[in-house]
Amino acid sequence: MARRLAELVRREIVLRRDEARIAGEVEYGFRHALVREAAYGMLTERDRRVGHALAGEWLDRAGGADAIALAEHFEIGGAPARAAEAYLRAAEEALRGGDLAAALARAERGIGCEVAGDVAGRLRRVQAEAHMWRGELSLAVERGTEATDRLERGSAAWFSAVMHVLVASSKLGRLDEVERWTSVAADAVPAADALGVKLRCLANGATTLTVVGRYAEGRALIEAVERAFMDTEVRDMGAVAPLHEARAVYAICTGDLVVGADGMDAVSRAFEQAGDRRNASTARAGLGSVYAELGDFERAESMLRAALQEADRMHLHEVKHGAEANLAQVLVVRGRPAEARALGEAAASASRQAGFVRTELFARCYLARACVAMGDLDAAEREARAAVALSPNAPTLGVQAFALLARALLGLGRIDEAVRTATEANSMLESFGTLEEGESLVRLTFAEALAAGGRQGEAAAAIASARAALLARADKLSDPGWRERFLRDVPDNARTLDLARQWLDG
Repeated sequence: MARRLAELVRREIVLRRDEARIAGEVEYGFRHALVREAAYGMLTERDRRVGHALAGEWLDRAGGADAIALAEHFEIGGAPARAAEAYLRAAEEALRGGDLAAALARAERGIGCEVAGDVAGRLRRVQAEAHMWRGELSLAVERGTEATDRLERGSAAWFSAVMHVLVASSKLGRLDEVERWTSVAADAVPAADALGVKLRCLANGATTLTVVGRYAEGRALIEAVERAFMDTEVRDMGAVAPLHEARAVYAICTGDLVVGADGMDAVSRAFEQAGDRRNASTARAGLGSVYAELGDFERAESMLRAALQEADRMHLHEVKHGAEANLAQVLVVRGRPAEARALGEAAASASRQAGFVRTELFARCYLARACVAMGDLDAAEREARAAVALSPNAPTLGVQAFALLARALLGLGRIDEAVRTATEANSMLESFGTLEEGESLVRLTFAEALAAGGRQGEAAAAIASARAALLARADKLSDPGWRERFLRDVPDNARTLDLARQWLDG
């Protein structure tokens, strides 16, 4: 064989490569593609099948072979089960490398091998994760659910599939499904290697429950995950980062913004340490929005623009549109409402097309703010009503939509309607106790609507309550610099304190 190869090299039909892809081996290749194709074309169908099967066997034994090449050898060589396993490996490699389209295509080729059971479930799990990151949320739920039906309950892959169904369902506003899947995950007994993935799943469940206002359930789930970490030897950074995120989101939603900001910073670093660039990017976008809530709009704009570019580069559509929407809100405050309106319109339209219910809701809220700032109150009313229609799918986030609608109605002179809408928003706030964002807006709008309706005594009581709630929230900010900025630079907060001085202290 060596003499024959040497002769082929001498005749420039094949060449010996300087470096072999498999360590310790000598590698040859055809010098010209036309010669390679001609040689391949001379083989009978049976010879091709046998040749590919032998090549696949040899490459598999040698190790280090490209997974997609191995899969194709086995597929053509008539070994569909082994081809599916290689396609699974190739799909997982693409997913880790951030090539979501390749991950989906390779997984689909594996499914096409008509494999069943665990391998089929793991292929569907890859597709669920890729679809979730691409913002194809309904497909993520569908593929993830198919995966759970094929995988062993309690396995690491099963918990991973549940997690992606849970997260995608949250973004779609399917709150009953979020609660159901969280309960399913909590009740499942993990396999020996699956505890870290179960805890990651439950931490994500805690985050989703918290952001829809189920604070007690979210807190209880966080505590359960914390206890599991203390009682076991879990050292999985992939599980630690979601726990940091759940804690941070709980702090943000219950008013402790500095703890929330520090937590989101820790989240991004933990995901980076775990090699999870997609979740790290998402965390940085969230941190930018927290800085906006604290009143550091310059830093918020910088972080959101960076997150937007990063999400665009990685084709994370839902993250990108969320960053666009949050950036729109920042730009309103920074005196650039026209730019904010364009960003808000783009984010709202794209989110509606993709079915990102939660993202569309807050995009329309920020778009309404931009329209108010520009004096286009009819457009502000229209966008606020569109946000209100979405609020059952993200109830705490939707409360501000009612307040923005009331503010547009006030500007349009429809006072009675504004008072009714502002009262409804305030009642919803009281039922939740606190909000992820927009709490000062809701309380301030309620007081101003009452004053516009001639109900001065009630307006004074409302602004006193708004000031007390705002100061209590500010008292949670341990750093005096942050506290001062929060009260001075966030427009709704500054307006609340100003009106309280005028109506109560003057």
